[in-house]
Amino acid sequence: MSATDPVVVCQGLTHVYLRGTPFEAVALRGVDLVVGRGECVGVAGPTGSGKSTLVQHFNGLLRPTEGSVWVDGVRMDGRGETVREIRRRVGMVFQYPEHQLFEETVFEDVAFGPRNLGLDPEEVGERVRESLRWVGLDPDRFGPRSPFSLSGGEMRRVAIAGVLAMRPRVLVLDEPTAGLDPRGRQEILEHVREWRRQQGLTVVLVSHSMDDVARLCDRVVVLHRGQVFLDAPTREAFAQADRLRSVGLDVPRVTDVLLRLRAGGLPVRTDCLTVEEACEEIVRALRAGGSAWSSSEA
Repeated sequence: MSATDPVVVCQGLTHVYLRGTPFEAVALRGVDLVVGRGECVGVAGPTGSGKSTLVQHFNGLLRPTEGSVWVDGVRMDGRGETVREIRRRVGMVFQYPEHQLFEETVFEDVAFGPRNLGLDPEEVGERVRESLRWVGLDPDRFGPRSPFSLSGGEMRRVAIAGVLAMRPRVLVLDEPTAGLDPRGRQEILEHVREWRRQQGLTVVLVSHSMDDVARLCDRVVVLHRGQVFLDAPTREAFAQADRLRSVGLDVPRVTDVLLRLRAGGLPVRTDCLTVEEACEEIVRALRAGGSAWSSSEA
């Protein structure tokens, strides 16, 4: 984390839904969190832990009941001008964003946000074309088409292009691969990695998929019952399998395989995050003295 250059800061953040009514529900309790500029932070936790509530404070969709939220040095205090400016800086992609598509063509849908910024038509057109290329869609081929004629994965990418066309500094992705097939999931994750590299984006990824978090994120923040349960670098976080499982979370499949091998006697590290890294570690362990383990397994 770049503690010297924070882009999102939560201090004592508490959020209560329907406060003062019989239906009052505390979603967040005294959350302290700092996201550094350029980081990719995964936000994980069991259902109802407060993940979506947390990130909706980052662009003013929700206001703190108690505590404060600062984004890019601006306190999110609910003033109209402040919220409008922050929403230009923080792009929010909700779960199933393709449900938000509404224009007759892909071009018009992606252009909607930039036009509302008051940009001239030439700048709008350039942003649309560039954003479609960023998500892997040819603007000449897809721009004139109806978004509703596309596949689910293509619709997802068009919706994300509409957010990228606003040129955010922070990109918040709430379950961006939900409902996609393995190929579609992989494509979205690769695009996120590339956007971050090319544009220097700060990325906050909300996900139930520990595999997605392991592939993308530098750091993992785990919420449980509205509080920060764990905040650690990704390798360190997933090395705490028992602790994660105690709150109903699993570890990435790669980590699970390595844990099973280690329990069986193969002296492997268990902090690998990719299949390639795990394969190299297994080969290393076998060469370094795992032959006895291989013989015993045989």
